[in-house]
Amino acid sequence: MTLDEAAVDRAASVLYDARRARRVIPGLPADVAPRDLDDAYAIADRLAERVGDDVAGWYCACTNREIQALLGLHEPYRARIFAQALHASPATLRAADFPPLVLECEVAFRLGRDLPPRAGPYTRAEVADAVASLHGSIEVVAGHLHDWPRQDVFAVIADNGTDGALIVGDGVADWRDLDLPGLAVALAVDGVTVQTGSGANVLGDPLTAFTWLANERAVAGGGLRAGFTCNTGTTTPMHPVTAPCTAVADFGPLGTVRLTIV
Repeated sequence: MTLDEAAVDRAASVLYDARRARRVIPGLPADVAPRDLDDAYAIADRLAERVGDDVAGWYCACTNREIQALLGLHEPYRARIFAQALHASPATLRAADFPPLVLECEVAFRLGRDLPPRAGPYTRAEVADAVASLHGSIEVVAGHLHDWPRQDVFAVIADNGTDGALIVGDGVADWRDLDLPGLAVALAVDGVTVQTGSGANVLGDPLTAFTWLANERAVAGGGLRAGFTCNTGTTTPMHPVTAPCTAVADFGPLGTVRLTIV
């Protein structure tokens, strides 16, 4: 880590103030901007302390090759899902509660048992065995940095990624035989299909992305806990929306997810 504690604290304060005011800021001041991933995670940790909300899960972002190219990363990153951001479908959200809104369609895993820190990595099979159910979800992407795709990626990660809200469908417990790479996903806004994609867009397989997240959290400390909901990155291209509108994501065998924005 290159930033000292005072710089980390100031950066977290700037991001927290933007979050609390539900506004977008031009960027982090240059003297407290994260220089590397360690800086970014340190700021995100301090920001979480200020938010003071329970953690309902973790998400891995930048698992789509298109998003990686956009942000200039070669691997995913992780961020918290705060309890206040987690909603069951159907959900209604106010546009005024968020910065400019972008929607993503993601596969989410809900854990039935802990995946705690340990010395060796978890296998795909071990991670799969810990999953209680699989869900379709709509992530509301809402970064607090102006034009966040063109911001330095470490500043984006410091802002807890681009967390806005996560709307989760009913899901299924019997998911092991599903073809996750071949899972077809479609997003419709006000009855018109606007984006399509598949599970293969998420590191080739959403379970691959979730295994990455489990091992990343095991190394970082804390692991993943039973009851956590963890989404794995977008299956479809990002889609900006404006209120009022209703978005429905169709995940085939995982069902549909419905979000109304007013």
